[in-house]
This record gives sequence, C-alpha cells and structure tokens, in this order.
Amino acid sequence: MNTDTTVYSKLIKDCFWEYDVTEDYIKKIVQSDHYKLKQILFSKIIYNSTDKARTLQALFSTTLLQKLLSDFKSSYNHKYIDRYVLMLKNILLGENNRIESLEWKIR
Repeated sequence: MNTDTTVYSKLIKDCFWEYDVTEDYIKKIVQSDHYKLKQILFSKIIYNSTDKARTLQALFSTTLLQKLLSDFKSSYNHKYIDRYVLMLKNILLGENNRIESLEWKIR
C-alpha cells in the first residue's frame, strides 16, 4: 500500500497515544502475515481514528479490508460502531448497505 508519513503520524497520535509505538512498528504489522496483529491495528483504527476510511484505505488492501470488516465484532458502543462499520463497507468496498438512521426522512 502507498502510505506517507502523515498517515502513520496521525495514526499514532489518534490511536496509540498511550503506547510507545513507532511508524516502523506499524509498517511491520501492515507488511506481516500475522492476521491477529492486523485485527488489533484495525480495531484501534475503528475505535479511535479521526479519519477511519482514509487510514484503512492507505494501510490495507481491499481484499484484506473485506476480511477485516466482515470478521470485526464490536466490543463496546455497539450501535455506533456497527453503524460505522456498515458505512465503511459502503465507502471502501462499494457495498450498498442500508443504514436506516442515516436515511433522509420524508415529512
């Protein structure tokens, strides 16, 4: 994936403020074959990133994103996070999931 240092620095600022994490560490996770570490990174982005779609698209391939999004189970704040996952599927994977709470209302 084509990523620049601003994606990594923003990711560290948004998601890893309480850890001593470097850009190289995140790059190693993204480039590794260790799926569990990728799931942990993915969930940190889902719960904490201020620009989830752009960060996920920069770090992961579409195929891997599809697997990560389908395997993801929210552990708290279920209603908000599950709705956000549906939005990300629509944006990143081109799906057409209906999100009733975000639809226009007819008056």
